[in-house]
Amino acid sequence: MQVSNCLIEENKSIKGNYWAYQKPSINFVEKIKLSFNLSNIIASIVANRNIDDKNLDYFLNPTLKNNLPDPSTLKNMDSSIKILLEKIFRNNTLGILGDYDVDGATSTAILFKYFEFIGVNAEIYIPDRIKDGYGISKNSIDHFFRKKVNLLVSLDCGTNDAEFIAYAREKGIEIIVIDHHEVKSLGSPLSIINPKLKGDTSNLNNLCTAGLVFLFVIGLNRELRKKNFFKNKEEINLKELLDIVAVGTICDLVPLHNENRLLVKKGLEKINLKPNIGLSVLKSKLELENKIKSTDIAYYIGPCINAAGRIGDPFLGFNLLVKNNKKDLEVIAEKLINSNNERKTLENISYNQAKMLLKNLTNMKFIFLHSKTWHPGIIGIIASRLVQEYKVPAFVMNIDENKVTGSVRSIKNIDISKILAKLVDEGFLESGGGHAMAGGFKLKEEKLSSLQNYLKENSYVFFKSENSTINIDLEAKISDLNLEMINSMEQLEPFGMGYPEPKILIKKVSSVYSKIIGKNKTHLSCTLEDIYGYRINAMIFNFENSILRVIEEKREFDVIGKVSLNVWENKKIPQFFIEDLRII
Repeated sequence: MQVSNCLIEENKSIKGNYWAYQKPSINFVEKIKLSFNLSNIIASIVANRNIDDKNLDYFLNPTLKNNLPDPSTLKNMDSSIKILLEKIFRNNTLGILGDYDVDGATSTAILFKYFEFIGVNAEIYIPDRIKDGYGISKNSIDHFFRKKVNLLVSLDCGTNDAEFIAYAREKGIEIIVIDHHEVKSLGSPLSIINPKLKGDTSNLNNLCTAGLVFLFVIGLNRELRKKNFFKNKEEINLKELLDIVAVGTICDLVPLHNENRLLVKKGLEKINLKPNIGLSVLKSKLELENKIKSTDIAYYIGPCINAAGRIGDPFLGFNLLVKNNKKDLEVIAEKLINSNNERKTLENISYNQAKMLLKNLTNMKFIFLHSKTWHPGIIGIIASRLVQEYKVPAFVMNIDENKVTGSVRSIKNIDISKILAKLVDEGFLESGGGHAMAGGFKLKEEKLSSLQNYLKENSYVFFKSENSTINIDLEAKISDLNLEMINSMEQLEPFGMGYPEPKILIKKVSSVYSKIIGKNKTHLSCTLEDIYGYRINAMIFNFENSILRVIEEKREFDVIGKVSLNVWENKKIPQFFIEDLRII
């Protein structure tokens, strides 16, 4: 990217952040504007996203024909397909085991629907979070053994399940693993497809399992076509599965770059044109009447599917995506929504309890909390909310009969996966792993005290964070944030992990009206006015008291946030969502 200057504000914002704005060169903005027929504002945002000139067309106009990866670039893809083909032509019943989260449910649905279309019988098992735990388990293997399944495909889990892969082999069951998690204690499955395997040169590390399974199905379909499998039967249009792929990709929080961006973009087109019938029913029940965007999947549809795996029936999310009877689907959708509402209630109770435990603590480097009453399915969400509130890593745990299950969430610049690996090596944890920003772990209750002390003693090493900086995409006036500008931002979608909605800076504004709203009185609605007299409706979710004082005192400030359209009674009104502000 060509940058003419970079401004980093010296003073921290009211939330303790520094602000940085890189102003792209006029010539570079003009080049993008003319090449892709964009407005000056949209071209400026694109120029600020550090995208190479040669990748701009892929970024703005990706196509399945030109940009979808060849499945065969993944290590073990072709050999895994060959194994499966033998079972298909022998009319064997195959097993599918999928994780209980959204990526697991969507991955399982993609493979099951493809098998169903080509006439392959498949036995499904979705683990129960409490009874089975994560991944391949003795319960799951025993289930497939009773069903006389001798080949099982494990989705979104299995990479590190060496013990139970060995147990499956003792029972005469071979396993093909399709997974994207980090490799730690690799077992000996019959075959494994994981872009993080040593020797994999596909460069597809960012794909979630839903994306990997879609490529697997493409490769399998290609081989079946070569063998004239479809000579006397219709061939499925694999694009029909893209909406399910998009849901899994968005909800697994993988970076929306390259192939992920392509899959989500095309999947959203499918959702808005002719969606999976189960997604259509859930969308209707949630009263999502406007064009579906990635944020609708992340905030509304995804949590309902995920709630089943957290506190309800783990099969519900999968069933929503594979059933065809509308009446059955309406019942499933209602159950998912009810489970999600129950999850929210449990979450709020537990979160308030957690905040009470932290009431008198100050200068925390990290949060370390546990309870026998917190549901294991919501501790990760509690940890996320604590991180958002206190701006430090949070370890949140459930204790059940001397066994501790924990989730941890981190902040920018603190890689929690490295900390968990160290804690496993030192013997504090029985197991643990995850990504830079999130992870899970297990330990015995008697280890809790020593673990907490070890984290305290090494906090200067583990929890040393750089200053938090918000990168601004665009400096604008309120008058710039009109319907035309907001509609044109659709050219930049989809937004998500690694590719957030543009952060916009508006300088010298004040609030001329404000009102606390929401069921729990945690949100703030206000009207911002700039020095030119232009106004815009604004919202702050889960506001902090320091921000409330600035708004209510009508002080002048600079503000960072996102802009969108608020649709109400067929009227479209620009609305600004405040993320941070700095008093002038």
